[in-house]
Amino acid sequence: MYKRLLILFFLFVIPISSYSATYYKIEAAVNDEKFIINGEVFEAQTYCLGWDEGDRVIFIEGDPNGACASAILYNIDRKEKCEVWCE
Repeated sequence: MYKRLLILFFLFVIPISSYSATYYKIEAAVNDEKFIINGEVFEAQTYCLGWDEGDRVIFIEGDPNGACASAILYNIDRKEKCEVWCE
């Protein structure tokens, strides 16, 4: 039994814990539609309601350096995603 648990631990727990997404903090937010993240400007395609300075986001699609036409952000603090234009 112990051996089986040890094998499961090494197969599932260790690989999962070794992956970590890089998150970025929203440096500035204006009217739920313009955000400065990683020194770059991103504009909501509709609105990202309630997203504010200091919220942590992960880039699901797109580039945190602004080298993209659009991006999908996931707000870790609000547990929401939002589609934005990269400027």
